[in-house]
Amino acid sequence: MMKSLITLGQTLNLTQTVNKLGVSRQTVRRHISALEEIKGATFFEVRDRHYALTEAGKKAMTEAEKVLEQAEAWLGGQRLHGATASGMDRSRFHDEEGRDFYAQQHPLSRLWVDSPPILQKGFLAWANARFQVDSPEMEALMPYLLLYRQHDDSWLCVAIGEESSYATWFDRVWAKSAIGRFSKDDPAGAEFNDFISGAHSQIFSQGGARLDHVYAQIPRERGGPPVPVSFQRLLMCCTFPDGQMALAVLVARTKRIAIEDFDPDRVNPMSDDLVMDFEI
Repeated sequence: MMKSLITLGQTLNLTQTVNKLGVSRQTVRRHISALEEIKGATFFEVRDRHYALTEAGKKAMTEAEKVLEQAEAWLGGQRLHGATASGMDRSRFHDEEGRDFYAQQHPLSRLWVDSPPILQKGFLAWANARFQVDSPEMEALMPYLLLYRQHDDSWLCVAIGEESSYATWFDRVWAKSAIGRFSKDDPAGAEFNDFISGAHSQIFSQGGARLDHVYAQIPRERGGPPVPVSFQRLLMCCTFPDGQMALAVLVARTKRIAIEDFDPDRVNPMSDDLVMDFEI
């Protein structure tokens, strides 16, 4: 049923949907009707024989995509997503290219336990700025930040700090050209971007800030070999001068990461020269 919803929502064409799924028109209609009855909402409108998603349909489609992705990954044994004993998010997966990815959320109080100074300074600047991107309190932080706007269900990059982990990891030409692109277009790969961006929506919808520890293997240029990297990431919900919401991402590469079930002796470590444990 979810595949019927997602496919029709993508194609907005019943004939294309039944061809892709290999089922009948009646089956697709029955699946959509059943889901609409369960959720108590109408997902599609038909205008001049053309399908259009309603607002409820757009929301249901986004939710269905996440549920279906997790179910298929769980059945394939590729991904683990759950929570720690303290209720913090924890994820890991092994992709088709043999790369390992781990992430775990930590309480913000941990910033003053083992986080790099740049993250501590960043959190204080964000709080003192009262979440305003253009506040003087944020000026010293801007060279190290990535800023995103939400566009539909994706994240549109609007600013990349010259000294940010992003700009100093990827090829600088690519980093500059990433402004105006979606986060899913990063050379890190679509699977990793899906993996790492799950927290973006949570922070954007709830406000506040979030701290994550991450280990990954990411190329430093498009088509390049994967390179081990570990980092702490601070997500902060902000406001642009025009009143629209912003997502500020502050990343510091560090070897001080704590993730359940992560054994540093079983993975290649990040090179020492990539560490960003410095004051700003």
